[in-house]
Amino acid sequence: MEQPTLVIPDLADLVEKKQLMKEIYAPDGTLLFKPYDPWIESPLLVNRKKWRLFANYTPVADYPEERRAISKINTTGQIVEIRDTDLISMMGYVRRVHPGATVEEVVNQELARTVEETGEFKDDDEMGAYAMLLYISLAYAIHYGLLILVKD
Repeated sequence: MEQPTLVIPDLADLVEKKQLMKEIYAPDGTLLFKPYDPWIESPLLVNRKKWRLFANYTPVADYPEERRAISKINTTGQIVEIRDTDLISMMGYVRRVHPGATVEEVVNQELARTVEETGEFKDDDEMGAYAMLLYISLAYAIHYGLLILVKD
């Protein structure tokens, strides 16, 4: 198997270490997210009900026990290792369950899956922080070309 040329780490680690990109852009130059500015102003959030997502990758290998997956970007052939289980789950939802899902639908689906697996969030703040992590994760997947963003 080819070696990954890109590794997407567990994005919660990047948040914790304050190592996120200052601005996250789609390959076409669309600004998606500014993690260090008020999140409500980020275009991915503002347009979450309109913008749709499609998969642009083919799974190569899945290692659930190691909490990682290997995928190949369809348009570039680049091999990517994803070490973020939430992102892997959301990408799978877009690819297998609902191609063309809105950004909001993908995040809501992942929130529901998390509650089903781990129980209710302590409070709205915990849920909001987790939702923001999911939006950041999607922004990274779009940025690297694993997901294609279609703007309505």
